[in-house]
Amino acid sequence: MTNPLLGTLLIGFGLLGAVRPRTVARFEEQLDAIGSKRSWDEVKPAEWKVLLTRGAGIFLVLFGVFVLFDV
Repeated sequence: MTNPLLGTLLIGFGLLGAVRPRTVARFEEQLDAIGSKRSWDEVKPAEWKVLLTRGAGIFLVLFGVFVLFDV
C-alpha cells in the first residue's frame, strides 16, 4: 500500500539534502552550536559531513520513490 504524503515528504527532504548538502549540513552544525561558547554563524561543516548529507539525501529520494510508487 502506498502512502503519497510520506513518499512526497521523503523525496522533498531528500532532494534538499542531495542538491544543497552544504546548506543542510551547516544548518545542522548551527543547531549543534546552540548552548556552546561558539557563535552559530561561525560554524562550518566538515567535508565528510557534507558528503554524508548528500548520500543520505540520495537515499531518501530513492526510498521516497519506493514508498510513493510501491516499487
